[in-house]
Amino acid sequence: MIDLNNVSKTFNRTWDSISNGWNHLVNRASNALTPFHSSEEDRDNTVGVTRWGLLSADVYDNDDKVIIDLEAPGMQEGDFDISVIDNVLYIKGEKHFAQERHEGGYSVKERAYGRFERALPLGYEVDPENAEATYKHGVLRVEVNKSRHHKRRKIQVH
Repeated sequence: MIDLNNVSKTFNRTWDSISNGWNHLVNRASNALTPFHSSEEDRDNTVGVTRWGLLSADVYDNDDKVIIDLEAPGMQEGDFDISVIDNVLYIKGEKHFAQERHEGGYSVKERAYGRFERALPLGYEVDPENAEATYKHGVLRVEVNKSRHHKRRKIQVH
């Protein structure tokens, strides 16, 4: 005979685990969750449809710079439009559909394509005049100099 009390406890534990995992994912990845807007050249007739994808970033600093590493695989250097406005780094781009397959009858498309924009607060006043960006192995790195008058300086008490 089935003990409904045990079934209920097992279900509750499972549901709590799923709920906790989902909350952890949302808290950790919510900023990385990025809308991709389809363009006229989409080949799968989804013009105007928004798809979601992850563009995860690490933002950290050293004494002189704020450094941003953004995972953006499958793109080229010319696919990015990068700017800094009011100490927020804006990365815009377009990820183009790679290829269309006509083999078999089964297809799963999990990667997002289209136009996107990420806004990353830099946490410091920065001077974007000498900023540099490189793209290597699917990671976009942007280095932005901190503003000179906002660098840390130890002040002696007299």
